[in-house]
Amino acid sequence: MRWPNSLRNRVLAVLAASMLLSAVLVGFASMVLWEPFTRWVLRDQIEDNGESIARHLRFDAQGWPIGIEEKAIEPWLFDSLRHEVMLRVADKEGYVAYSSDGIKTTIAPDGKEFEPRRQSFVFSRKGIAMHGATVPFDHAGRRWYVQFAVTDRMVLQMRESIGFDVFRQGVIALGATFVLIFLITINVALRQALLPVRAASSAARRIAPRTLAERLPAADQPRELRPLVEAFNAALDRLQGGFKTQQEFLSNAAHELKTPLALIRAQVELAEAGAWRDQVLDDVDRVARQVQQLLLLAEASEQRNYRVEAIDPTPALREVFDFMERVAARHDVTLGLHLSPSLRLWRADRGALFTLLKNLLENAIQHSPREGVVTLMAAPDGFTVSDQGKGVAEQDLPRIFERFWRGADRREQGRDWGWRSAPRSRRRTAGG
Repeated sequence: MRWPNSLRNRVLAVLAASMLLSAVLVGFASMVLWEPFTRWVLRDQIEDNGESIARHLRFDAQGWPIGIEEKAIEPWLFDSLRHEVMLRVADKEGYVAYSSDGIKTTIAPDGKEFEPRRQSFVFSRKGIAMHGATVPFDHAGRRWYVQFAVTDRMVLQMRESIGFDVFRQGVIALGATFVLIFLITINVALRQALLPVRAASSAARRIAPRTLAERLPAADQPRELRPLVEAFNAALDRLQGGFKTQQEFLSNAAHELKTPLALIRAQVELAEAGAWRDQVLDDVDRVARQVQQLLLLAEASEQRNYRVEAIDPTPALREVFDFMERVAARHDVTLGLHLSPSLRLWRADRGALFTLLKNLLENAIQHSPREGVVTLMAAPDGFTVSDQGKGVAEQDLPRIFERFWRGADRREQGRDWGWRSAPRSRRRTAGG
């Protein structure tokens, strides 16, 4: 048996199976107990009919029963069914004061005399089995006994013609209605009960490295799922702690390395000029760039280090253009700036935007040929940096966003923040 993946569907399946099994057991029990149950109901119903008749008897001035109230009990029942239904009204001595068929003898079980007490019994009349009952009642200070009887063949005929079929149809209709209403209500109830679980799932999907401080709500969860949610929150606590430790290590290591690198560079620069001196300075610059990348990586991993807001990008664009124009001149590269007249506000951190533009322009300048042109174009929906270099090799394109990856023809001139220039056919664009 394959269980549904949904917890709600599993609960519904279990409930549906339980209801189906209950319906089968009830149906089987009804078939087995139908016969004794109907006879018990018949005996009880005959007594109830006797009490009803006693309440609607008519008496004469002397207090003797003379008939029944025709408005309450129609007389055709005893006239047309004279051989199937019997009625007697007797006193405690067994004297019959009134009978529906004119016979003045009391009704009693076979082989026994009339007993003035409430009872139900079975007897035979002319070879026909009958069900009878004696019901006492008082009228005008005198105790009377109503005896009512009906033939067994009439009861069986009524039961076979309408009783079992009506009962079966009623049970089926009632069961179908109950199942339908139950499934609708339990579906709605389960949907409402699982709302906290869906809310926790939505909260879990929103958790990212920048939002590790968020936790799933555990108080509103069902008691069975609360340990799972608490365990997940505990795992997030451990993950956040490890992530924070890692970021602190990167930041501290980068800061600790900057000072000795600066001292090494100063000492090398004081040495006599030569090939070894230039090589050592290049190696120091390469390590310094790696340290700077670690600092930027640690800073970029903390969202609180940035203040994203609506800013006018024009000052930042002009500032980075002026800053990089001197670098472009040293490489004999022309730097161009084109600002759209419809330039609007961008949502960004001003410092991060400056660093991004600077890195892109710096890499474009490094990979441009002499007397080449590097262009920074800003439009309402973002900016584009283009150059006239040969770009990234086709086989290296999937790796250009890998951290600390370097191409085979990587240049080591100038400072670098880990960005690569794009070929002219694949310009890099950042949205505002």
